[in-house]
Amino acid sequence: MLRHIPLGGMHNLRDLGGYPVPGGETAWERLLRGDNPEGLTEEDLRWLLDRDITTVVDLRSEAEVGRRPDQISGHPDFHCFHCPLLAEGDGMPNLETDVGAGYFRMLEGSGLVARALRTVAAAPGGVLFHCTAGKDRTGLMAALLLGLAGVERTDILADYQVSETYLARIIRQIKARVPTLPAFAGASKAEYLDQCLDLLEETYGSIPAYLLAIGLEEKELAALRGKLLPADVEKGGAARG
Repeated sequence: MLRHIPLGGMHNLRDLGGYPVPGGETAWERLLRGDNPEGLTEEDLRWLLDRDITTVVDLRSEAEVGRRPDQISGHPDFHCFHCPLLAEGDGMPNLETDVGAGYFRMLEGSGLVARALRTVAAAPGGVLFHCTAGKDRTGLMAALLLGLAGVERTDILADYQVSETYLARIIRQIKARVPTLPAFAGASKAEYLDQCLDLLEETYGSIPAYLLAIGLEEKELAALRGKLLPADVEKGGAARG
């Protein structure tokens, strides 16, 4: 199975399968996290369809979608949803010391987060969720989903951190064109997400408790777990619970 998937012009497309959980590991080819889908060939689209990855959740703002529409939107074989994680006018922190707290503020925009996760839960098959670079908003979604499935925080942080590696060449090109870009732009240091998850746990107690607090129902949490846990692992977890 492929963790990092070389599809079209995407640089940061990855599978959330293969992470250890009690009783096994997360399922492959159910949930993909990525940057904006572009440069895809018909063969690339067929790769997704062959794996029943038929739902695409776009986490970007209206302005971003207007500037660079994702290539799959409007394709008759896919279900595409626009679920921005940032309200119009909001942006990412300008100071590196504020990244983790900025992520938590994004999670506090609970209606937006709940809508995106509810869309994933209701998808008939596999899901590709993405933002522009597949690092910040996509990283938060991945962290919530992995945490809900029972993945340890060290693996959640590792999944987040590797975005910096896959985006390094693109970020260098952007910095060459925009020398005023903050030095930490493109970084995905584990400490950023670690701080955010600390704040979440201090405030809500756990990821499942946070998800319930923002309005998701137990049946939706079960559906989200079902996206990432093989049936035998899921049943074992239910028996242990």
